[in-house]
Amino acid sequence: MNMKVGWIVLGKTQDEPYVDQWGLMKSEKDLQEEYSTIEEEVGGIEEETDFQFFGGDIVRNIPEALDLAEKYNGCDVVVVFAVSGAGTRKLLNALTTYGVPMIFFNKIEENRIYGHALYQQWYEKDAVEEFKEVDLAINDYGKLVGKLKAHRAVKNLEESKILCVGEPNDFFKGGLAARAAVDKFRPAIDYMSFETFNEKLEGKSLEDEEVVEVKDQFLEGAETITDEVDKETGLKSARVYVVLKELIEEKGYDGLTINCLSGILDLVDTTPCLAFQRLRDEGTPAVCEADIPQLVTTILLRYIADKPTFINDPIIVPDENKVIVAHCTAPTKMAGFDEEAECYDASLHHETKLGLAPSVKFREGQEVTLAGVSHDFDEMVATGGKITRNTDYHICISQAELEVEDAKFLFDNFKGFHWVLVYGDWMEELKKAVDLLGMELLYPEGS
Repeated sequence: MNMKVGWIVLGKTQDEPYVDQWGLMKSEKDLQEEYSTIEEEVGGIEEETDFQFFGGDIVRNIPEALDLAEKYNGCDVVVVFAVSGAGTRKLLNALTTYGVPMIFFNKIEENRIYGHALYQQWYEKDAVEEFKEVDLAINDYGKLVGKLKAHRAVKNLEESKILCVGEPNDFFKGGLAARAAVDKFRPAIDYMSFETFNEKLEGKSLEDEEVVEVKDQFLEGAETITDEVDKETGLKSARVYVVLKELIEEKGYDGLTINCLSGILDLVDTTPCLAFQRLRDEGTPAVCEADIPQLVTTILLRYIADKPTFINDPIIVPDENKVIVAHCTAPTKMAGFDEEAECYDASLHHETKLGLAPSVKFREGQEVTLAGVSHDFDEMVATGGKITRNTDYHICISQAELEVEDAKFLFDNFKGFHWVLVYGDWMEELKKAVDLLGMELLYPEGS
C-alpha cells in the first residue's frame, strides 16, 4: 500500500500597511528560489522511498487554501513548507480543516529562517495537543521521512486484510483481542477453520512441482541440515507455503497468522515455520500462534522499518541488562528485502519435530528495536538494543542475546507475551505511530 503525500508551500505576501515580513521571503523572487529548492528536495525523498508525492501548490491566501481542499483530501498526509510568515496562523487554521494529517516543515538555518518559525510555539501548544495528526519537523528531512514512515505504518495497519487460520489464541486474549483490534484499528480479519485449511493442503499433492521446488530451495540455501530432516517432512512444510501463497494471491491478504501449536497439529502433521520464514522475506507479515496483538506490532514495525520482523519469546535478565529472544522461525532478509540474506541452518520445530524450520544466524553488533503491545492495546513497551551474540540454548532454534538500556524497566513493564524485533533504531517512528493510534508507549530513558 503506497502512501500518497501532498505538499504545499505557504507563500503569502504581506498585507498593507506592512511592507516586510518575518523570514527569508522578502519578495516573490525569494519565494520562487526557495520553491525550486523544495521541489528538488521533495524529488530526492521520492526517489529514495516509495512515497508518492503530488501537488506542489503555492498557497497565498485563505480562499486559495479552501479551494485546494478537494485536491488534497484524497492524500494520506500533507507536508506544508511554511516559507512565509504573513498571515500564517489564519492560513494554518484553514489548512487543518482538510481533515488530513499534516506535517509542517520549517527551516531555521544560519541567517535563513522560514516565516512560520514565529508560530512554532503556538502551533506546538494549540495544534499538536488538540490534533495528534498535526506535526512539525525542523530542518531535518530524515525526521520528516521518519514521521511519514509512522503514518505509512498506521495506514497499512488500518487497511490490512488479514487471514487467521483457526481461532485467535486464548492465551493472548483470543477473540476479545481480535475484536478489540478491529474496533480500534479497523483491519479486516477473515477466518478459516483448521478443517478447511487441511482440505486445501490435501488438495495439493506433495509431488507438486512448486512444492518440491520450495523444499529444495530451502534445503539448498541452508549452511547445514540436521539429520532429523527427511523428504516427507520437507514436502509437508513446503506445501504449507504454497497453499498460503495461493490464498494470499486469491484473496488479497496483506498478512496472516495460524493457531499453529493447537489442534491443527493433529490434522496437518506439520508447522508453518518454513512458510512464515519465506513469506516474511517476501514482505508479508506472518505471525505465529494466532497472536493477534503482536500481529499489530508486526505490521507497525514491518512498515516503519520496511524490513521483515522476528516475533519471539523474550527472556529478560534484569540485573544484566540482557534480553534473550527466541522462536522457531525468523526471516533471513532481516537487513532488508533487497539486502543480503542472513545465514541459516535447516532444522525442525523445537518442541514438535514436525516441520522444517530455519535456525537463523542474526547479525552480531546490529542495532535493533524490540516491542510488544498489551493484549488490550492500551499500551506498548519498547526498547532499542544491540545483538551481542547468537546463542545455543535448548529452546526455540532462532535465538540471540540482546544488550538493552534498562532490562529491569522492561521486566517491570512487561506487556503481551511474544515481542517483535526488527533491525535498526526505529524508536522515534514507533513513538509517533503509537501516538497516532491512541496508545501509550512505555520505554526506558535513553531509548
